[in-house]
Amino acid sequence: MLSRVADSLFWLGRNVERAETIARVLDVNYTRAMDLYSQRDGRSEKLWRSVMYCAGFVNDAELPANGKAANDVFGFCAFDTENPTSIVSAVRIARTNALGVRAELTTEVWELINVLYLYVEEQKLRSVMREGPSKFLRRVRDRAQAFAGVSDATMSHGDGWNFIQVGRYLERAYMTARILDAIDVANEPWHESQRMLEMCCASAPFAHASDHAPGARDATAFVVLSDTFPRSLRFCTREIDEALHRLSRSPQGTFAIEAERRVGRLRSQLDFGSIEEMLVDGVSTFSRELVREYELLTRDIEASYFPRLPALA
Repeated sequence: MLSRVADSLFWLGRNVERAETIARVLDVNYTRAMDLYSQRDGRSEKLWRSVMYCAGFVNDAELPANGKAANDVFGFCAFDTENPTSIVSAVRIARTNALGVRAELTTEVWELINVLYLYVEEQKLRSVMREGPSKFLRRVRDRAQAFAGVSDATMSHGDGWNFIQVGRYLERAYMTARILDAIDVANEPWHESQRMLEMCCASAPFAHASDHAPGARDATAFVVLSDTFPRSLRFCTREIDEALHRLSRSPQGTFAIEAERRVGRLRSQLDFGSIEEMLVDGVSTFSRELVREYELLTRDIEASYFPRLPALA
């Protein structure tokens, strides 16, 4: 497969996943923020600052002090075209990449991406806020989630599909790690753990998996170590590892490229480590280390499959 094609499929998978995650994070927190507006304890601003961090910005991002944090953050994370991680930007990038590899996609996958793109492009911030953002966010989320099912059901599971898989699960793991870093389990363990479960779409799976009265540490352990929940760090890392080995044709337990070595180390840590060992220095330290590892994994994948070569003078 051409490097250019692999690059486009990888970023197609990542950006559809990014749009879905940002939509879900905004939906969960916008609903929760409504309950905090009447309280003058700064919790609403703290909540929206954590949303900004999930979307890729630092925790000390400035927010307006006039009670408009929700509207400003929503506009920035959903519609700001200068923000590369906004929903509108992610969908545009996904569609551009899909257009460049149209021949590699099935008609069903292309139509789904195009419908999502056209829907997002026709929305305006003012009308979305007037109608309530939940309707817009859930449509984005539902159509982005449908991408995984349609691509799995209609595309041949060859190299192209595997690059989409790597992009999808790498973005999912990366965003889950950022969500873990954004929550404040030290000061509000159960309240923040519930918010984390909702942002990871894990509330019902966690409840079904619990065989005792769960605590905050149990919620964190589920999102990190569950081997059956498709948004856990362990599950995502395993899917990345297996897709990379299918691409390189190297046997499991070995590595042909640096990316396979790195993801193999991560997989071993998540397969054989305990939550107590992982969180000995706190959730934030652990999650930031993982964020960094997933960033380095992205670099390794790019270096092996679609390196950025310097242009000749």
